[in-house]
Amino acid sequence: MKKTVNDALVAEHAKRLRAGGPLGEVFPWPISECEFTEAQKLVIKEARKVRAKLQKKSKPQPTAPPQPSKPIAVARPAAPVPPPAHKPQTLSKQEKMLYLQQGKCFFCGEQLALVDANIEHLHPLSLGGTRTEDNEVVCHKSLNETFGNLPLKRKFEFVLKAAGSFQCPKK
Repeated sequence: MKKTVNDALVAEHAKRLRAGGPLGEVFPWPISECEFTEAQKLVIKEARKVRAKLQKKSKPQPTAPPQPSKPIAVARPAAPVPPPAHKPQTLSKQEKMLYLQQGKCFFCGEQLALVDANIEHLHPLSLGGTRTEDNEVVCHKSLNETFGNLPLKRKFEFVLKAAGSFQCPKK
């Protein structure tokens, strides 16, 4: 249980804070064991702000290092510096999605070549869907065309009813 502190002790603590010197032991208990009123907390907070400003002003400003009287010889590189290595080309959105799906069609699970792949919006854009990761998958182009703008529920209903016998309408 925390112990209450009287206003005189708080005023002394605040005075020492504002002075910027050592605080010493003002309270009979460690400050973590003291219970302060809201007014006392405000007094201490304001005093800490004053102390912080004093400390900021008293910090020595950095100065420029002294300049040597003689010029310093600078070594020049013997050979030209090679240009930075060429950054690897980043994957396109479709390539990244296909990679994350382990190169398989989202619906039928068959291997899917990039040229046969298309981004399918689970919740169609025409029905309020978004172009976000959680709404996009990669599937066969022909399946994407077949599904058109069917709602998500109808797409999965079709795939689930054909479980085991579902085949993409690849051309």
